[in-house]
Amino acid sequence: MRIRTYALAAAVVAASTTALTLAPTATAAPAVTGELKGDFNGDGYGDLAFAAPYANVDGKGMAGYVVVMYGGENGVDATDPDAATVISQASAGVPGTPEAEDTFGSALAVADFNGDGYTDLAVGAPGEDVDADVDGGTVAILWGSSSGVAGGTTVKDPAVSGHDAYGQLLTAGDFDGDGTQDLATGASNASVYVIKGGFTKAGATGGSVKVTAPNGLPYGPDALTSGDVNQDGLADLVVTGRVDMIQDDPGTTRSTGWYYAGATTGIGSVAPTVLPGGTSATVGDIDGDGHGDIVLGNTFFTDDDLSGSLGGRVTVVPGSADGPDTAAATTLTQDSPGIPGADEERDGFGGSVSVGDLDGDGYGDLAVGVTFEDITSGTTTLEDTGSTVLMYGSADGLTTTGARTLSQASSGVPGTAEAMDYFGAEVLLTDVNGDGNADYTVGATFENEGRGAVTAMLSDGTGVSTTGADGFGPGAFGLSSGYSAFGAHLIG
Repeated sequence: MRIRTYALAAAVVAASTTALTLAPTATAAPAVTGELKGDFNGDGYGDLAFAAPYANVDGKGMAGYVVVMYGGENGVDATDPDAATVISQASAGVPGTPEAEDTFGSALAVADFNGDGYTDLAVGAPGEDVDADVDGGTVAILWGSSSGVAGGTTVKDPAVSGHDAYGQLLTAGDFDGDGTQDLATGASNASVYVIKGGFTKAGATGGSVKVTAPNGLPYGPDALTSGDVNQDGLADLVVTGRVDMIQDDPGTTRSTGWYYAGATTGIGSVAPTVLPGGTSATVGDIDGDGHGDIVLGNTFFTDDDLSGSLGGRVTVVPGSADGPDTAAATTLTQDSPGIPGADEERDGFGGSVSVGDLDGDGYGDLAVGVTFEDITSGTTTLEDTGSTVLMYGSADGLTTTGARTLSQASSGVPGTAEAMDYFGAEVLLTDVNGDGNADYTVGATFENEGRGAVTAMLSDGTGVSTTGADGFGPGAFGLSSGYSAFGAHLIG
């Protein structure tokens, strides 16, 4: 039973690959602070998007939907019906129709794909049957506007017969420096297809480029993310995945990763740099030197050196003018000095990662999800409740001084710590109230037996404040409270 639980959660959290480091406009270089202001309605406040990919839509189980929440002076507000939009394949102008197991929302990416000044939202539905192609998958771009996100356009699969599950991973950025945003897509095979801009509402693109992992990925990639690691103004691409099984431990695989530098000659035209493995990834400037640092969370799997932590680990690879400085990489577990908790088997430390400047000091801070952390309440141990850890950036990189745990057992955090909530399956640091400091949003994707929930907390200028924190689930939007994984794939 517990093994099945991990497998279900992996399906939700494996794509914690948010494009948190991308520019919201086609002409801007990707930001490296991890604080993309995904402004879908152009009002100057950062917005949020997340999915419920396992939700029932129009009687179709696991059809899936996406929620867009618009930021404001007080952040996001689940009680204001005008401050959120729920979008599915039943929504007007959105391609396709809700079908069982489409899992619309299994991956999200944000960028201004058509260059009109509004952030758009790319959505993957990897379970979609496309004509006779069962589980071929599909991707749609939902268009931002002054009234918010509305309507959409299909992004055609460039290799329909080459894979299934097109759209199971997404990230975006200007990888070739032509001033338009590109969309990197992952599927069931080892290749990542980068769909080149410019995108139009009529369905036009600039073609595609195929990037294939050198070692092959029999399960497809586990994580895609992007950001400007070498500070050349072009987005770089990070790909991770499992390479093969370890014979003496059938439940474990080797995991590795690759960094592809953005290039005017096209992404993939420059030989990649090998990275440690990861099941989640993001890019953000932790040490304030202007280069994006690569953060890799690794929950279940070891790297090729087989030195993985049973409870999960996080590796920070500093950026430099030459790309990732793998020799200076730092690996942390819950047994590292200063990090709350203990390295326990299958805690899932690193199940999700996000970088943003919580305290306005110019250094990116790091949020880490500990998806399957057990929490003790009195004499009872609650299995797989989930937790998160916050750490601060500095001129010397990430520091564990002042590291802090936040969970539903923490004072001021809405909800109650319960078994199998998976609080921290998603973490996001991004500014939603316009004060210049990153705010904190957490997904508990299996809260209330798989319904899911989201917790939104604001920064007080020194860190995360739980004062006024808000927690909400599908019922806040009048949606079915059935199994849905509400809160998956947070992005903004």
